[in-house]
Amino acid sequence: MFWKKKTKESSTKLFKNPTITRGAFRVYPSKEKPILLKIGITPLSALDISASGVSFSNKDFKLGEKYSMELTLPNDEIMKLETEILKIDEKNICRCKIIGLNPDQEDAIHFYILARQKEELAEKQQKYR
Repeated sequence: MFWKKKTKESSTKLFKNPTITRGAFRVYPSKEKPILLKIGITPLSALDISASGVSFSNKDFKLGEKYSMELTLPNDEIMKLETEILKIDEKNICRCKIIGLNPDQEDAIHFYILARQKEELAEKQQKYR
């Protein structure tokens, strides 16, 4: 028949969901228009950004620590915030959450992410023409 009782074998999953993921979509800033950061006194560029977090190269930062952060979007909007290092991965990249965003700053980051997504789509369309 076309129906069968499920067995343990048929109910096993084909893949596992990651246990820790960022809850927001991330984009990668272009080299022409980087997102500039100042973590404490250390100047850096963001490797990726989402509405809730940012990643950057580790320059002797400590896991679990909070640091003052100045974030400058490509439109030269400067935000004074705080960041917490949630993870330092095997490539020595700090994965962080952004702390202290007010609604206007959050909107500015969302606007940047949307604009960057549009840029990435346009780049992909040009690539395949």
